[in-house]
Amino acid sequence: MSSTSEKPHLTSSDLDMLQGVLDEAGYDARIPTDDQRVFNVAAVLLIKLFQEGVTSPAMLSRALEYHFGKPKAPPKPVVPVCNRYAIQGLPREKRAAG
Repeated sequence: MSSTSEKPHLTSSDLDMLQGVLDEAGYDARIPTDDQRVFNVAAVLLIKLFQEGVTSPAMLSRALEYHFGKPKAPPKPVVPVCNRYAIQGLPREKRAAG
């Protein structure tokens, strides 16, 4: 008995394309490990779809959005309305020497 796999092998260019889809969708490998499980599931989904014949990056991106929604955008940094010195006053060393 020989063991034959019906799933095609992924080449390095296939993996690069799949990683590009994950990157484009905002699935970044540098996200903390407590969220890592979600990203592994996303990668598994893409590999499964690719092996089933879905090879279009656009279709794979749509599948990610369908299954997981759009990733949240990182919050914008808070920009103070007033300058720090307008609120706190000048430090002693910056006041005019009199």
